[in-house]
Amino acid sequence: MKPTPEELEILNNDHFLLVKNQVSEKVISYLAAIERSLHAHIQQVDPGVFPEGAFLKSGKIAKGEQYKGLPYFILDYPRLFTQKQVFAFRVMLWWGNHFSCTLHLQGPPHLQQPQTLIKKLMEHPELYFCVNTQPWDYHYEHTNYRQVKNLNQDNMRDQIERHGFIKISKYLPVTSWDNFQTFTLQCFDDFLRLIAP
Repeated sequence: MKPTPEELEILNNDHFLLVKNQVSEKVISYLAAIERSLHAHIQQVDPGVFPEGAFLKSGKIAKGEQYKGLPYFILDYPRLFTQKQVFAFRVMLWWGNHFSCTLHLQGPPHLQQPQTLIKKLMEHPELYFCVNTQPWDYHYEHTNYRQVKNLNQDNMRDQIERHGFIKISKYLPVTSWDNFQTFTLQCFDDFLRLIAP
């Protein structure tokens, strides 16, 4: 199979990949700085808002090359992933798309009485609520997320009861680099208020 002229041009150009490597290192460093800010922030939060077993000491930074064919970088902090329970605040930069913050809840205690959380969500019409059948996608297409302002309480309750998880999210364009840290801390506070007793 012969490459197209465009593909050959890219294959012959090392500049893009060198710049990609440089900016990737900067993204990892930035996520590490955000992780440190979150760590300091978490020390001021009532620990009762986090489920037992949630890892609060440090975040986990990871990267990959193939989320829908594009590179991505994630920070999970705080986090708890078990077969029966998920509690994760995920920060993600998806190359060419967005910088997002997502709260993923699965299992007790937060799904035992979701109505309180749903009522609080209705006060935040700008947030995105996952309507997918599974929780592992992070794009903002209509099949995955819809803004709360376009849903009602019955829609959200049915989604939670049918699929057993809640994902709430918000994003910025990748060009808003200077705002990522402030945005992350604000999302973290907003999401915690939704689940606070």
